[in-house]
Amino acid sequence: MKPIIRYMEVKDVQTVVHYDRKLLGQSLGTETFLSELRSNPFTFYFIVENPENMSFIGHFGLWIDEPLAQILNIYVIDDYQGRGYGTLMMDYLLDYLKKRSITTLTLEVRESNERALRFYQKFGFYQVAIRKNYYENGEDAKLLLKNIE
Repeated sequence: MKPIIRYMEVKDVQTVVHYDRKLLGQSLGTETFLSELRSNPFTFYFIVENPENMSFIGHFGLWIDEPLAQILNIYVIDDYQGRGYGTLMMDYLLDYLKKRSITTLTLEVRESNERALRFYQKFGFYQVAIRKNYYENGEDAKLLLKNIE
């Protein structure tokens, strides 16, 4: 059964903060997400749910400043990894951005996150820069870019 992808709502904030911290080691936090949802016209956050029991599968966020966009976060929780949900999410967001006439998409990824790097390369992302000491632990980030046709 195909998952539900919908805009994030206030009721989802605690779940997203929980999984952000669990999977990414950090989160924007409750107050920032609430502020973003209520008053930032450039951010778009999405939730992916299992339609059978409405359980949380994953989350992604976008910053859109046409014709540019940035992936803020994208992940599938451990229980659902390896089932194609990441690919489904990326296909969805690329289609969403094409409909908005976005031409350039970027993201940062930990230099050590080889699995994510392979995933993004599969979708045509390529490295354009290194952001030194980008993460709290001092790890560098690779800045990836994808041109959207």
